[in-house]
Amino acid sequence: MELIHHQLNEGINLYLYETEKFNTITAKVFIQNDLAEESVAANALIPMILRRGSQKYPTSFELASKMEYLYGSALGADVMKIGERQILEFYFDMVAPHLLPDGESVLLDGFQTFGELITNPILEGAGFKQEYFEQERANLGKMVDGLINDKRAYAFWRAISSMCKDEPYGLYRYGQREQIDRLNNEEVYKQYCEILACCPIDIFVVGPDLSLLPELINSWKWNRKPLKTLAQITDKAVIKPQEIREKRDVQQAILVMGYRTNQRYLSEDYYALLVANGVLGVFPHSKLFINVRERASLAYYVGSTLEGTKGLMVITAGIAEESYDQAVDIINQQLMAVQNGDITNDELNQTKIGLISGIRSMVDNPASIIDRNVLGIVNNHLRSPEEVMKRIAAVTKEQAQQAAQEIQLDTIYFLSGGKGEQ
Repeated sequence: MELIHHQLNEGINLYLYETEKFNTITAKVFIQNDLAEESVAANALIPMILRRGSQKYPTSFELASKMEYLYGSALGADVMKIGERQILEFYFDMVAPHLLPDGESVLLDGFQTFGELITNPILEGAGFKQEYFEQERANLGKMVDGLINDKRAYAFWRAISSMCKDEPYGLYRYGQREQIDRLNNEEVYKQYCEILACCPIDIFVVGPDLSLLPELINSWKWNRKPLKTLAQITDKAVIKPQEIREKRDVQQAILVMGYRTNQRYLSEDYYALLVANGVLGVFPHSKLFINVRERASLAYYVGSTLEGTKGLMVITAGIAEESYDQAVDIINQQLMAVQNGDITNDELNQTKIGLISGIRSMVDNPASIIDRNVLGIVNNHLRSPEEVMKRIAAVTKEQAQQAAQEIQLDTIYFLSGGKGEQ
């Protein structure tokens, strides 16, 4: 897969992947900013307001009508967290122009509408439209309050926020209720203007015949200023693992174990770490699944995930409350087995096959083609699927063992039934 790079403006990069494989054109715009306590809630609110409409299409009804006129095109916006970056994401999808009788004009109209949504919002006075600001601030607050209803997601966030208490990564991507309640319309609009003018912007488009897009996207009202330098990832050493127990009204206890891997996306042994994590807890043949869930029957679910930009590994398991000690013990044994090189050839080969198959399957979906590159843009180093698959295939058992030996337990978080908190 070859991405064609265009430098549009200061800090604005456009990546085009031309292919006849899809009957759609899919575009995503990613705007990176520091994940910071003073701006996290405002950054989360901005895409929610912007997706309500633009100056040209000021209501949700008018915007939806426009999408229907553009042969059922789709728009969306959200915010994500990767490492210690908070990323505003905007999405657009339309039918490929060669399938339409007036394809070129629909393409130009569609991307102009997409650009309007991002760069030309509805304003009142020195801020956004007050009605939209208040409604979306209330919606954001409800979304944050509703996290407690998804016990698995809540436990994961509580573990991370405790593990990274004094680090930006400990912040929830949508902010906290008290931060949201303090938001001021004019200040949020000022934050939006600064982001659009100064933060790194990466745009990906996948589909056939994209030659008209560089000039069109460059004409959007960017109003760029000198590029902001984003902060580096913070480092924190493990002094002594901490244990946190919380009681809530839950029917199934949730165990979350957070680790520092001491390796990141740009580390030479990153793909050895990826394989080690796969052997440990990603697939049905992985050690956690076989030994914790199948043999010991301790977990309703169990698995491990990597956050390569920050350098964290997290193991989650749904267990019975009385199985806590036994589950922690067996999980520790599985990680220790990988660290000791107790990796069979079948485990190693099946893991590499699983990881490579996952990468191959991404090329069958245009949104997945784009999303796999987000890690690369945050770390300022894009890697092709071919390079990634080659590096995974080359990992040896000894390299996976060596990568696993760098992993250190930082936090054990346990959410169980009842009242009170420890």
